[in-house]
Amino acid sequence: MPVPATAALDFATVHKLSAGHMPDLTALLTALGGDALVSVRPSSQDKDWGGPGAILNIGMNDAAHARLSQSHGRAAANALYLRFLQSFALNVERLDPDVFTGLDPAEPDVVARALAIYEDEAGQPFEQDPVVQLGEVLRSMARAWEGTTARMLRVAKGAPADAGLGLVVQKMALGVGESICGSGVIQFVNPATGAREIRGRYLCKSQGRDALTKAGDEAVMYLTSDPRGRSVEEVLPEAYADLLRYGELCRTRLREEMQIEFTIENEALFILDAVRVGRSERANLRINVDLARDGIISRDEAILRIPPRALSELLHSRLDPDAPRDVIATGIAASPGAATGRIVFSARDAQAMAARDEDAILVRRETSPEDIRGMHAARAVLTQRGGITSHAAVIARGLGLPCVVGAADMEIDAAAGTLTLADGRVLRAGDLITVDGNAG
Repeated sequence: MPVPATAALDFATVHKLSAGHMPDLTALLTALGGDALVSVRPSSQDKDWGGPGAILNIGMNDAAHARLSQSHGRAAANALYLRFLQSFALNVERLDPDVFTGLDPAEPDVVARALAIYEDEAGQPFEQDPVVQLGEVLRSMARAWEGTTARMLRVAKGAPADAGLGLVVQKMALGVGESICGSGVIQFVNPATGAREIRGRYLCKSQGRDALTKAGDEAVMYLTSDPRGRSVEEVLPEAYADLLRYGELCRTRLREEMQIEFTIENEALFILDAVRVGRSERANLRINVDLARDGIISRDEAILRIPPRALSELLHSRLDPDAPRDVIATGIAASPGAATGRIVFSARDAQAMAARDEDAILVRRETSPEDIRGMHAARAVLTQRGGITSHAAVIARGLGLPCVVGAADMEIDAAAGTLTLADGRVLRAGDLITVDGNAG
């Protein structure tokens, strides 16, 4: 797999960094290529625990800017310098990112202006020594991980109190310049359903995860062939085929569905990072079932990968996340599940409809004990008033009924048998609606 030269710092080493104990960074940079720019990427046991973001283009200084202006063009050199300068200012010096607002990367003197702003705000010139730059970045990331607030957030997400952070120092694949180059992200499953599906974007002349944050940019390309625009599959078919092959390799070797960050430089593909795909609980179930069916993990491990808290969501019906929908009201998701039925405005009507084997949705301003028989007969409950501890919410959860409460953007007239929506439309008893108790 074409991964740029990399040095990994383990948990113990990173823990020492926060106290100022540095490894031999001169030797490390020499091993990675001397004058080459590098990045530092976090590597925790679980990405959901949070942590610092990657910092790119470490080693960028006046000399590197002059050198890259000759080899990659001045615009590319300016972009590289600005990116690192702003990252260093934000993550190391803790400067306000707004101080750089208004800088136009296309201006010929933009780097000089940015350096002047940095010196004015930080009270010292921008550091030019790559070894010192790298040391400051490593220390800042280690201290961010060790901070009290970060530790509390991790523990709240299920991490052990002593969870460690690894750091990866990696030679940069620049992704900018005058040749075919850029960066992108690819994954091979739908994060909502877990179905096998290629997703992601690629952005010409970019770095990091820019392709995801600049979706409207005309230089963004789809990964697979798409009638809406250009795709990597069509423009760079060899790189696309390699991405598919490396994606399967990551899945097999890492025993997990991974999101891969990649860069193309001079038409050559580089794999920079791979992290576990973010997913819903339902998608997590399907992903692990598929991994077990493909012999990548055992059936027992697949079962153990489903957290107990997910069972409530998994055992209730859900709407297809990709299905078209006309949202008529929004409230509080009080009891999970989803159901479709015809509007009724009284418990008696709900019972009568159930007797005819028809599905009813009980719609009330709020429920009372007299409505319990109707709730038993209905497929779901929708109320205009109430909160998560209201009568409707508590009873619905006890009955296992989908329920949305506090949908204040509608008006109910039970006597007239009408439900007036915020946009002026009027629904009547017998009209078909769907209640999504998972999303509200």
